[in-house]
Amino acid sequence: MGEVAVIVILFNPSKEDLEYVKGLSAVQNGYIIDNSSKPSLAEVTGKMHYICNGKNIGIAEAQNIAIREILEDSNFKYIVFFDQDTRVSPQYVNDITQAYKSTRARINNLAILGPTVENKDTQEEYRSVFHDARADESGFVQQRDVISSGSCVTTDVIKEVGLNEGPLFIDFVDFEWCWRAQSKGYISGTTTKVSIQHKVGKKEIHIGNYHIIVSAPFRYFYLYRNYQWLRRRSYVPKQWKIAQGVKQLINIFVLPLAVKGGFKCSKNAIKGMFYGLFKKEEQL
Repeated sequence: MGEVAVIVILFNPSKEDLEYVKGLSAVQNGYIIDNSSKPSLAEVTGKMHYICNGKNIGIAEAQNIAIREILEDSNFKYIVFFDQDTRVSPQYVNDITQAYKSTRARINNLAILGPTVENKDTQEEYRSVFHDARADESGFVQQRDVISSGSCVTTDVIKEVGLNEGPLFIDFVDFEWCWRAQSKGYISGTTTKVSIQHKVGKKEIHIGNYHIIVSAPFRYFYLYRNYQWLRRRSYVPKQWKIAQGVKQLINIFVLPLAVKGGFKCSKNAIKGMFYGLFKKEEQL
């Protein structure tokens, strides 16, 4: 058994997703956690363990199920996370793990290392409009937050920082973990040496210079509820609180005009906002 465990989360995967995950299972150790109502895989003939939850418990808790299992195995020292629709090269897991090792050899308070993320449709790199992040001579780019898919972390860091916050369910789960790590003295980042193709949201629309990533309608409940919960926390970056708050306010009015089904998105957003404002925040 190797020292790297892979975690893949499934939710109503396509046939293409399943074929890809089966191929990954043939060469990698780890866990496939399925949030579908019925098993998506009859069996896994590869090296990865398959667990079907029988319902959607969210990506946060699904990852936690696998993480708890991995932490009990002293052979595993690194974890690499994948979404079901992320596509990587056969050597990717080794590449991101080696990049993590070399980066942490220089930066001993490294929490999590992610790849350069490119839009699967346009091949353009996802970049923040608020941060002009620059790579150092080794290709490391310090980031305030890193998306989980394609990222690498060590089991010892997870033991120090803690598991995902399950009640967040899906949105901002990875960001919250990075901010919590930062509050404990760690830094997060990406590397220009390794890249993945990924799609954030269902689609993107541009209105002048304003850029909207459109998600499935149900996601807006969690986006708006979780923002209200997270904005109250002292370790969450002030700049994010302001930028995200302005963006969410604009989107409530823009989505019904610019997106098919936008009224449903805004309805869920308003429901989530009020839930987050007036319902007591759930705890782990």
